[in-house]
Amino acid sequence: MSDIRVRFAPSPTGYLHIGGVRTALFNYLYARQQGGKFLLRIEDTDRQRSTPGFEQEILESLRWLGLEWDEELVHQSKRLDRYREIAQELVAKGLAYEFEGAIKFKIPQTVVKVYDIVRGEVTYDSKEFDDLVIMKSDGYPVFHLAVIVDDHDMGITHVVRGEDHLTNTPRHILLQQALGWKSPKYAHLPLIFGSDGTPLSKRHGAVAVTEYRNKGFLPQGLINYLALLGWNPGTPQEIFSLPELVKQFSLKRVIKSNAQFNPEKLLWVNGQHIRAIPGEDYEKQMTEFWKDKLEPMPEEKWRKLIALYRPRIQTYGELKEQAVYCFASPDYKDAALMAEIKGNAVTVKLLGELRDVLSDLGDFEDVQILDQKTKQVAEAAGLKPKDIIHPLRFVLTGGTASPGIFELMSLLGKETCLERLVKFLI
Repeated sequence: MSDIRVRFAPSPTGYLHIGGVRTALFNYLYARQQGGKFLLRIEDTDRQRSTPGFEQEILESLRWLGLEWDEELVHQSKRLDRYREIAQELVAKGLAYEFEGAIKFKIPQTVVKVYDIVRGEVTYDSKEFDDLVIMKSDGYPVFHLAVIVDDHDMGITHVVRGEDHLTNTPRHILLQQALGWKSPKYAHLPLIFGSDGTPLSKRHGAVAVTEYRNKGFLPQGLINYLALLGWNPGTPQEIFSLPELVKQFSLKRVIKSNAQFNPEKLLWVNGQHIRAIPGEDYEKQMTEFWKDKLEPMPEEKWRKLIALYRPRIQTYGELKEQAVYCFASPDYKDAALMAEIKGNAVTVKLLGELRDVLSDLGDFEDVQILDQKTKQVAEAAGLKPKDIIHPLRFVLTGGTASPGIFELMSLLGKETCLERLVKFLI
């Protein structure tokens, strides 16, 4: 075990979002890769906005993602006496003073050098800083004081956080020096932007983790994609398990430039994970996800359905949309295509002949028989298989794309297929 200790410190004033998860993940990966500790601190000193509900959601989201923390959870709200003690220590040393009921830290005139693992050396002239409020008049600490006290008391060796905190770091170093404390090492992660070059927001897909979970994303899909936002493995590999990420992660490979959030790429990565998990896990998770959301169907049919759509979906939540015609009669929205098929006498005759041939078959379990009989109808008329398969797909699904037509016919069953053919041909 190494002595490396990092922390993720969310405020329970809202849900856990993409940016927060990425920060938590990079801390987690670094700690696990180095054999260190990943700690969790709840920064709940904003009395107006902090709620137990948000805290619970943050903890559940981290657990769902597999980002388990070490040691006991730390709450800032339980450490108020400690912050007041440190503030008074600074006042006693003449390094801070009371001002309108608050306490301000005197910023010393000096050059502050921040040695950042990602950005290299960054220099600040403290003459540009005003004296810093460290305790408010209500006796509550401001972020700057609470953070450096907690990091010191928790033995944090590396602070890995968003680049938006970089300008706070020289102030934190000055406070640490005033108290005679050793500063942790810092690594500031690139910010995440939307595809339009503006900071990530809801309209870019920066929704709460719970929303991704409710849409049927896999935790490993989300983790994999977020690891690639601001970190480069140095190889063409794009699909990683959490253990693989731990093995390959390095703060030195975190890139300086802003990361760009791409919802399509996230979907693609998630789809790769859906196809990679063991079949029984997929079946169990998919069944659990759709439980109470769909009309029950026979177990064998359900297993066939989810197996058929596994190569096509990118989230569990896409199943109903992709397979909507498996749950209800087709909605023939393409009026032009419908008119074209119905207006073609050859096609209508072919479909009628197919209906008669299919009526004479037993059940539709044998996909090869369905394939053979359907193609024979086309060949007997001197036509190609596609001349019957394309219109048949439209009749059965209301669209032009679906899984293999014969696997789909087997799934829908004889009664449903014939019913749709008969109805269409009326």
